Amino acid sequence: MAIKLNSELVNVAGEIESFPSEVKLISKNEYRVVLKKYLPDEIFSPDLRHVFLYATAMSIYLFGIYTIVKINVLPLSILSSVIMGITLASLTFFLHDLFHGSIIKSKPIAYVFGLSIGIFNLFAPLFWQRVHNLHHARTGNIDDPDRSYIRTESPKNLIEKIVYKLRISDETFHPLLSLIFMSTGFFWYFFNAMFYGLIGKKTSIEEDKKYQRIQELFKTGNGKFVVLFELITILSFQTFLFLKVSNGNLLTYFLISIIPVAISHSISMSYIHTNHFLSPLTGEIDDPLLNSLSLKNSKFVDTIYSNFSHHVEHHLFPAMSSLEYPKVRKLLLELYPSRFQLIPMIDAMKLLFKTPRIYGDYTHLISSDGNEKISCLMPVK
Repeated sequence: MAIKLNSELVNVAGEIESFPSEVKLISKNEYRVVLKKYLPDEIFSPDLRHVFLYATAMSIYLFGIYTIVKINVLPLSILSSVIMGITLASLTFFLHDLFHGSIIKSKPIAYVFGLSIGIFNLFAPLFWQRVHNLHHARTGNIDDPDRSYIRTESPKNLIEKIVYKLRISDETFHPLLSLIFMSTGFFWYFFNAMFYGLIGKKTSIEEDKKYQRIQELFKTGNGKFVVLFELITILSFQTFLFLKVSNGNLLTYFLISIIPVAISHSISMSYIHTNHFLSPLTGEIDDPLLNSLSLKNSKFVDTIYSNFSHHVEHHLFPAMSSLEYPKVRKLLLELYPSRFQLIPMIDAMKLLFKTPRIYGDYTHLISSDGNEKISCLMPVK
């Protein structure tokens, strides 16, 4: 797949512009109409085969805790902790599919599964589910909760500049530091989204609008109380892990919880960054083949991570079992060969380190000083 990525030095000022008219946008519903003609009806049904992945991954994780606590040999404990982190990432992607309804129809049962993962991975499942559903409803728009910075949100004060330079970009302090900081990615994402989405207010008008949309998700009903319950449950469970399972030993607790969480968050955030942060915004027309990016990974990696690399496919059919996404990918390559964005994950990560994380307009990324402008990944015309 040929990818167009050119750079030039320009001065960028003013409000973010609309998507250029010379590139035709196609809505996800238009794609669906075409693709469904070639897909059997049965692949749109919930797929319980994923539960085997949950049982396997959770068993490995719990056995890792047992190994670290009972055997207590440091080299083996470190290896177990790393394996637990890889496994926890697998559980996180299972939760993602679960809350899209592609595994179990029953919402209460799905929630119990989700909470059983959230207590280990330190995030509130209901809050994530609602915000993630908003992401799917507003993908590539200014109020998409998962988008990167736009021009009016360029870092201005010292703290904002430090935080920005800790993100993966060509302006980062150091690539290794960015990868380490990524290990706390989910934590900071949820803290930021919870604070500003539930009680805070941003100074940037556009960013405040984004968080106002999150606030609307929790204005009615008992959502805020459920999220509070989740946070208390997570804190209580982590306290139990520290005091009872680890017997108050900080090193043991880090090995059975903090290090696996950090590894899991790093893996998850590497996918989240490549999913959209190299792609253009598309505004009110959600065109997944433009505003999302799919990745090439090994069969083994795709298996343990529920084909999360098939991200364009997921945005087209979020409730479809991820086991069926290769069929959708095959169709996209046949029907939209010059439009479908697909590159190896390692190449996508390299591009993240060569580009800034601020949208100067819908199709270009700019440096924090506004002097460098780089094209987002766009289909070859």
